[in-house]
Amino acid sequence: MALKGQYTTADYMDWNEAMNLIRKLNRDGRYRDSMLIATGCFTLLRVSDIRKLTYSDILDHDILTVIEQKTGKRREIALNPDYKKLVEDCYLKLGVRSRDRHIFVNKMGGVICVQRINDILKEVKAKYNLHIQHFSSHSLRKTGARRIYDMSEDREYALIKLSSVLNHSNCSITRRYLGIKREEILDCYGLLSF
Repeated sequence: MALKGQYTTADYMDWNEAMNLIRKLNRDGRYRDSMLIATGCFTLLRVSDIRKLTYSDILDHDILTVIEQKTGKRREIALNPDYKKLVEDCYLKLGVRSRDRHIFVNKMGGVICVQRINDILKEVKAKYNLHIQHFSSHSLRKTGARRIYDMSEDREYALIKLSSVLNHSNCSITRRYLGIKREEILDCYGLLSF
């Protein structure tokens, strides 16, 4: 958590680097951390909502329905089959006995706190030599959102959809959130022809 009056920011990760990180964490037996990165990237949820997820929320449904803690709004998320398979594999490898158990727990079995998640991510950044400057729990949400934007043929339409998904009040907030740079905006004029 930031000190009062202190500006904080989170950058997004390159999608391929994020997917490689998920695989490396899984290979290294860091199943919870692997699921954490994947959950943020594939659901675009804030960490406050990710922390509350149970295995049942993911494994027993194709659509995840949450009431966002920050906004109080209901959100439906189509769960990616590859993401669900990762969670299922980790569930089995961890030997979890109940699908009703929270996914992201601490050593005592309680729900992990946001501060601890950010500490884990700082350690992961250093250990796996990630190419991201400001890496925090919010980076995961931004990574998934930026991937959707980058892969969209109609980026303006993608901004409109992402603005709704991320519950932003307008597209200019989403544009800034995604880190769309001045040069990228100016490049759009190159699309005009006579």
